Amino acid sequence: MALKNQEKHNLLKTSFLVHTFVKHKKLCTDDWFQHTENNWLTEDSKQSYKFSRISKFYTIENILDVNRFLQNHSNLIDVILEAYPQIRKYFPTEKLRLKLYVDPESSQWEYLIISICVSPESVDEALNKQNEFDENWWINASLGVAVNLSIDLEFE
Repeated sequence: MALKNQEKHNLLKTSFLVHTFVKHKKLCTDDWFQHTENNWLTEDSKQSYKFSRISKFYTIENILDVNRFLQNHSNLIDVILEAYPQIRKYFPTEKLRLKLYVDPESSQWEYLIISICVSPESVDEALNKQNEFDENWWINASLGVAVNLSIDLEFE
């Protein structure tokens, strides 16, 4: 019986991923729409696994947009995963967000932001930690990806 419950849990989890990350293409035929599914997460199980790890580490805002962006910039996935333990060395308990930023003046200019959410009362301490983080890891890690990924402090 426990095996069946585990199988149901896995099925629900898989269904959630499929329904959450499916990109539908609508083909118009009169008043009816025919949906065709294209799901990069189920097509490549390694990518799916990595994206599920990212979602455990970061609160992802606008998840479908982030998903789309990572489809086109898959080189960012490993950097985002590697960033997590590096950030935790300096910010062990702060909430981390991952979101897609779209420039309001040019919708073609977009990039991902990892936000480290810190208290406004600790601005100086947070800035010092960010400088250490940048010097010890991010400056080298950002080579080749900095145009598409930013790691910033967010005061809340």
